Amino acid sequence: MTPKKILVPSDFSPSSKLAFEYALMLASAFHSTVHVFNAWEVPAYLRPDLTVWSGDVSTTLSAHARGEAEKAMREFLADSKAEALPNVTSQIVNGPPYATILSMAKEGGFDLIAMGTHGRTGVSHLVLGSVAERVVRHAPCPVLTMRATSG
Repeated sequence: MTPKKILVPSDFSPSSKLAFEYALMLASAFHSTVHVFNAWEVPAYLRPDLTVWSGDVSTTLSAHARGEAEKAMREFLADSKAEALPNVTSQIVNGPPYATILSMAKEGGFDLIAMGTHGRTGVSHLVLGSVAERVVRHAPCPVLTMRATSG
């Protein structure tokens, strides 16, 4: 199977960066397209219309979070020089990461998901869960997971 459409969900972590680099390598070898996206949501215990101050400007928490995600995406792509590649697209999506990844993979007809994982274990895994693990279990296509190591 040759992946023609590769989906790269990113939280802008080192593991996401590594997964993106692998996706770019595969895209180069197979002439594939790569779609990088970040799914974010305002935590349930906060109101998205809550007003926050950012510098000298008042904005909603939701607008501020989206602006920060857009800035992080620009930096993420610039670091890899992906902005110059015609087969790389990016998107910021508001929604729960796990469900958004699965929905986008299915609706977009992607052949491969390349994503980072933090490799949590023990209590932190039980409390925080694993987006990557849930995606692997329910994805409509193969999933390549990458974990950046510190050493």
